[in-house]
Amino acid sequence: MHTPLYSGYFILFSTQHLFMLKLLRKYSEENNTILCFGIDPRFEDIIPIHPIARVQSPEERIMNYYFEITDKLLEENQIAAIKPNYAYFAQYGFLGMSALKNIIQRYKNKTLIILDAKRGDIGKSSEAYATELYDFWGADGSTVSPYMGADSVKPFLRKNKLTYMLCRTSNKGAKDFEELSCNGKKLYEYVAEKSLEWGCGLVVGATSDSIKKIVSITKNKVPLLIPGVGSQGGDLKMVLESIKDNLSIHRINSSSGISYAYKKSKKYSDQPVEAALEECNKLNKKIREYL
Repeated sequence: MHTPLYSGYFILFSTQHLFMLKLLRKYSEENNTILCFGIDPRFEDIIPIHPIARVQSPEERIMNYYFEITDKLLEENQIAAIKPNYAYFAQYGFLGMSALKNIIQRYKNKTLIILDAKRGDIGKSSEAYATELYDFWGADGSTVSPYMGADSVKPFLRKNKLTYMLCRTSNKGAKDFEELSCNGKKLYEYVAEKSLEWGCGLVVGATSDSIKKIVSITKNKVPLLIPGVGSQGGDLKMVLESIKDNLSIHRINSSSGISYAYKKSKKYSDQPVEAALEECNKLNKKIREYL
């Protein structure tokens, strides 16, 4: 019988996997949702919520905009996780990084924090990245590219942490590599199989029906982080039908669709907090039909 690489480590991790499943279910049950709020700051779209915001520093603009929205969504039980995207903060340099740190600190232990950093490198480099994401930033979970193999993923498999491997993502270019056929199976199918072996979650976009195949491969026991239902136009009903038998371990993410909902709202075109709440209510109305 073939022995998986790092088998001892991954068997050990399987016990920690249970802790994260419990945490995912806890936040889902407390808020009656599996909605995840993706935090992707863009200065050009962050409009002032209060008059004083017009004279704030870039760091303060980011923090206060997302504090106001996230506080409201948590207060109204609209979300069961947040997913800050590292790149959107890093583009603003140290001020952006400081804003990210403050956001994570504000919501630590109030909801699940998934730091979307898409790391993955040779073993020693991955160890350094894992230290950054979990010890410095204090994230509960992270996103990782698995394509350098087991030694690049292993350092992220920490006690009481959850790693989501990129599987079949929501972007158009996903077809370039993730859907390549290898010995009769698509590349993303191999990643899905490894998630069972390694105790990882998976990033699976809502923009294709591959989620059906992935749920079949993983027997709906692997936590999925599902982007693409907002501005990317993913099929929310198809997603919910696919994961309905174990809904609470999954997270459906919407980022700009919530953050900048005011841009499409007829009623709240100058009120980003109320527009975000309105958008979450729409999404949760559909999600809660399955909970």
